[in-house]
Amino acid sequence: MAGSLAEVATYIGSGSFYSSGYHDPYASLALFLRPTYELGGRFGLRLNARFFVEGELTKPDNPENRHVYVYDPWLWLSATNLHTFERSKIRVAGVARTIWPLSPESRYQHLVVGAGAGLSLNRLFSWFDDLPPEQRWVLTTTWATSLTKYFQTSHFRGSGPSDSSGCRASTHVAAVGRAGGEGPVAGDSDRCGGPANPNLALLNTAVVGVGHGRWTATVTLLLSNTFNYEIPKDSLSSDNAVSTGRSDTTWGIISFDYELSAHLVVSVGLSSQQKALDARNRYPRFPFFDLSGGLNANNYTQLFVGLDGTL
Repeated sequence: MAGSLAEVATYIGSGSFYSSGYHDPYASLALFLRPTYELGGRFGLRLNARFFVEGELTKPDNPENRHVYVYDPWLWLSATNLHTFERSKIRVAGVARTIWPLSPESRYQHLVVGAGAGLSLNRLFSWFDDLPPEQRWVLTTTWATSLTKYFQTSHFRGSGPSDSSGCRASTHVAAVGRAGGEGPVAGDSDRCGGPANPNLALLNTAVVGVGHGRWTATVTLLLSNTFNYEIPKDSLSSDNAVSTGRSDTTWGIISFDYELSAHLVVSVGLSSQQKALDARNRYPRFPFFDLSGGLNANNYTQLFVGLDGTL
């Protein structure tokens, strides 16, 4: 066994930009912990966990006036190298993940556990390998897909028909930047939903990173397709009504990292998590910055500053 690694990320100064006045600007402080235990072996196995707490420094806009929000812990097993193709040098990795209900939102959803699995394809390109490490250029590319199944004691949120659409989640998920590790950095239990609970969620992630010496620039795009439980039709339902709900969201993160030391990295960037289509469901939103303007603008963009350390 190769030992253990603890990754700690603290993100400060996360705030929304003014675009239409729908939301007041906010500032928050988030603490993201990712302990890892290296099992090693042929496939490079790792045991991982996610612990995530966010505190809003400004006046919160949730019904409970909650300043501190605790997200659901995650436990997962990752295989960093299931197979590497010799000619293309593409590396295949895998992950199996569980989500445990601790947050107010997941308890409001009656979540028992979430379970998912996924695969990723990774390719590293390096130039000027004959030069010292601080003078080399490195390009990393990743595409990952995962499917998550949610198990609840009820297909509907809340305590009854009149209590099914209130939001218990944080109104904004803090950007965890480069601290996400393998796979996604957020799930459906981290966000608000409609009256019907999420059943299945499909997540596709694309990551491109360019590194030179101590500097790294990373662009991450996540596309989430969530399929909710069916809402039974009644005598008042239209024949054309769709009984199964679905939500599509995108999350774009642009970050610039500087390595202060072998165990400490500072990062700054933009994060924008929003519905995939505009307010009229006609056109895709620009995933990295809220450019919709006018009545469609909703202050989705966040600016974050982070400090990421490993022990």
